[in-house]
Amino acid sequence: MLKSLFFLFLSVALFARENPFVPLKSSKDIGEATSIKDTRKEFVAQSITLPSSARILKSMELHYQNLDGSIESKVVLIDKNIDWHDEFVLQKLQDKSVTMQEPIPSISDEEEQSEVKIEIKKSVDFQNRLTIDFIENNLWIKTKDKKLRDFLVTDPYKIVIDFKKDLSFTTKNFLVDVKPFTKVIFGNHNGYYRLVIELDGQYLYNLEETEEGYQIRVK
Repeated sequence: MLKSLFFLFLSVALFARENPFVPLKSSKDIGEATSIKDTRKEFVAQSITLPSSARILKSMELHYQNLDGSIESKVVLIDKNIDWHDEFVLQKLQDKSVTMQEPIPSISDEEEQSEVKIEIKKSVDFQNRLTIDFIENNLWIKTKDKKLRDFLVTDPYKIVIDFKKDLSFTTKNFLVDVKPFTKVIFGNHNGYYRLVIELDGQYLYNLEETEEGYQIRVK
């Protein structure tokens, strides 16, 4: 009987682990499935585009997977004005010594005003009675004709202005291609003519009367 108990104890001892505090898996195996091979590529960069209605980049939220397989997220606050035409890039820095933004040297108000130059990108003349000067996000209408109404049309976005003047002409189209303006159209109506300003996306606009006519600013 004692001999049987001895051999049973010896068998159990041979199959027992030498150190019960050693983990079953090494740290490099945690979170990895042995039957599934990870085929993901190393992250380098990802381009991001926004719709034409975007004006302020409020924040960026990153979702990531931990070693144990759980999913978490991190929100990076930004709150900066943007131009939706721009393409944004989330990129891994190759050189960690590179700073994200270089300091901008300060200049006085007088220097800033002296360096500001208004450059007209394009001008459109309609029958020598209405001229439109285009600058990015702004246009100036020079005319003596009285404005009846102005309004915004969507899908696609257009600024429509009616002027009180009875004219006779066929519809006129002018390509502009000065961001965000793409084209202007003059149409003839009974007792007035219509100016249509086509935009390249979603915008609001502000119209002000000037000494020479009207100024429009889109935003």
